[in-house]
Amino acid sequence: MSQVTPQHNSATRPRSAAFRAQIEQDKAHREKGNSLAPLKTLWPFIRRYPGWLTLFLVFLFLSSAANLMLPGILKVIIDCGFGGASNTICERAAIGGPGDLDSYFKLAILFMIIFSVLGALRFYYITTLGQRVIADIRKAVYDHLMSLSVTYFELTRTGEILSRLTTDTTLIETVITGSVSFALRAIITILGSIILMFVVSTKLALMVLAIGPVIILPAIYFGRRVKVLSREGQDRLADASARAGEAVSSIQTVQSFTREDKEREIFATTIEHTFATHKKRILLQTLMTTLIFAISLSGITFILWYGARSVTQGTMTGGDIIAFTGYAFFAVSNLGFLTETWTNLLRAAGASERLVDILDTEIDITAPTQPKSFLPHSPDNPPKKENLEKGNIAKGHLAFKNVSFHYPTRPDAAVLEDISFHVAPAEIVAIVGPSGAGKTTLFQLAQRFYDVSDGGVYLDDIHIGELDPQNLRRQFATVAQNTMLFSGSALDNIRYGRPGATHDEIIKAAKAASAHDFIMALPNGYDTDLGERATTLSGGQKQRLAIARAILKDAPIILLDEATSALDSESEKAVQTAFETLAQSRTTLVIAHRLATVRNADKIIVMDKGRIINIGTHDDLMKKDALYKRLANLQFSDKKTPNLS
Repeated sequence: MSQVTPQHNSATRPRSAAFRAQIEQDKAHREKGNSLAPLKTLWPFIRRYPGWLTLFLVFLFLSSAANLMLPGILKVIIDCGFGGASNTICERAAIGGPGDLDSYFKLAILFMIIFSVLGALRFYYITTLGQRVIADIRKAVYDHLMSLSVTYFELTRTGEILSRLTTDTTLIETVITGSVSFALRAIITILGSIILMFVVSTKLALMVLAIGPVIILPAIYFGRRVKVLSREGQDRLADASARAGEAVSSIQTVQSFTREDKEREIFATTIEHTFATHKKRILLQTLMTTLIFAISLSGITFILWYGARSVTQGTMTGGDIIAFTGYAFFAVSNLGFLTETWTNLLRAAGASERLVDILDTEIDITAPTQPKSFLPHSPDNPPKKENLEKGNIAKGHLAFKNVSFHYPTRPDAAVLEDISFHVAPAEIVAIVGPSGAGKTTLFQLAQRFYDVSDGGVYLDDIHIGELDPQNLRRQFATVAQNTMLFSGSALDNIRYGRPGATHDEIIKAAKAASAHDFIMALPNGYDTDLGERATTLSGGQKQRLAIARAILKDAPIILLDEATSALDSESEKAVQTAFETLAQSRTTLVIAHRLATVRNADKIIVMDKGRIINIGTHDDLMKKDALYKRLANLQFSDKKTPNLS
């Protein structure tokens, strides 16, 4: 058989092996960044809701306009309500008689109510929009994570991923619902204040404008460093989350080896590093804020002094100087606030980059967009890909042809070399061999968790690279040696194999796996909450639930990675009987640690160091294969069970 090397496989190994280097390169690139460009990645999520965005912008403009009217209201009260000045503004206001304060303050109260309502509506729509956008971002990131190959998760710590899903999205949420809203309002207020300042006094307005550049310079200088420190703080927090997640998920191991103090020390050190980084950032932000406010307040005080002299000289009224001071304060303070918001936006830009890192990660295990022929088909034997693509059940013919494989994390070490064998429908095939032989890797390649380096894996004569990964994996039911269950009830965990299964079907599967009796003994039977990862169950009970889950899935191919290793003798016998019944119409591959469980297999594949040493029945191998005979003699003669996983 000629060797088959699919095109999409040739790039898998270098691309996957480059993940780690790419992560480090991206991190170095981000540390040099000082722009808001990454925030543009949020726009596709925001523009989905034009109604909320429009209403927010409308009320933002109205509330900002109302804010700019406040100094004018004060001018009218002072010039007209107090002084009864005879000028155009007082004549136009003409709310009450000269010196009629009550009327003018009633106007002020009405204005404040309108201003408050407009501000509240602005807050409501931007907050709602922000929450909706963050929810969409979290779902998009999680959806993408569920599509990535296992290689990505081998190279990226769980705590790092969770940090991006939680901490980074929370930071972006704060910026969208707060900083962006305030920044836009600040820009409108600054522009409006400048125009109104020129209306009141051109000379004083030019003085205020001279202060602007002096305020902006500290923001530009400190802002870049703040972004770098913010990004560094987020990375260090992710380090702490990753370490804590490992320790908490393995708490029994930690306590068994009495490593509690060491884990506390490691976590404390990481947290202290995080605190030190945030402390530097806070110090820089404090220095920046101090400079900005000092410059702003000093400038306004000087302008107020100059305006007061103009009032005494009769060139301005008291209302004019109050109104101008209000506009100047709005302009300068909002400019200062805008510079502080700039640093927050830079922090959000860093968080956006971290999320985009996930969204931009290529999904390398996919069905080809264009049909490819990995194996020539004769006119009498056309490909049956369409049948499986429609969700139909496979016949169960599985074949490995000249397969070689390197794990992406270990590209220089071959795990499998030139593996060829086939399993006929309804055939029971056992795979045995010492630890590191590559047995479990065969199961991973069959389900296409990885792409082979060379050769091909075929299901019903179809190269699995032509199939959608989900349709392919629906053809397999797997029970691993290291059982993985989820938080929830026993019913939930069994139904995980087939969400639409009825209660009777679940009970039937549990009985077949010898799990029904211990489930009924639980406080609430099948509805008992098993806790995170079902830690309230014993190893054998977990494995029986996993077996029930696989039985319920009712797939045409069964993959058993020493599925009965954690069972007692009585339960093992019952489960073996159930599997014999199940395997009568299904293709079954069994990784065997105890050879006594596979003596009756149709054929046994003996592996060692990534190669197939021999294939045959138990009796044949006892005669012609030295490795198999040695392993069998160790178990049957010495009554020991060596670790053959």
